[in-house]
Amino acid sequence: MKLLVATDFSPQSKQVLRIARRIGAALSAQLWLIHVAAPEAPFKSYGAGERQGRKEIADGYREERRLVHEAAESLREAGLDATGLTVQGTPAKKILAQAGELGADMIVIGSHGFGAVSRLLLGSVSGKVLKKASCPVLIVPADWSET
Repeated sequence: MKLLVATDFSPQSKQVLRIARRIGAALSAQLWLIHVAAPEAPFKSYGAGERQGRKEIADGYREERRLVHEAAESLREAGLDATGLTVQGTPAKKILAQAGELGADMIVIGSHGFGAVSRLLLGSVSGKVLKKASCPVLIVPADWSET
């Protein structure tokens, strides 16, 4: 079984990773951790400011990539088959595309629990993934905790 586990490094992501670890261990699954970084913003200025801005974006991307690989390494240390992926783009689209490419059997994703107004204006990544996924989606609620 292949699980695609989405992480954005929010506090809810820790819970998502705990759930994915339990499912992965129970099913001897292969876990693919995915983090979707913001796409590169086009720069219109030239000179030192542009270089500094690009450096900050590159540094941020490297840090996000490090965090994904660190999380995957933690899962491997627990005896699981885990790989970290970092891609740039629109989160829901990239998660769905990666699920298709990998042939994922399930997507595990968290919900931030934003209110109805936020969902109405912005939508939610987990909601978009749920609507368009070609495999089951497990959404871990923001306020869910194990007892």
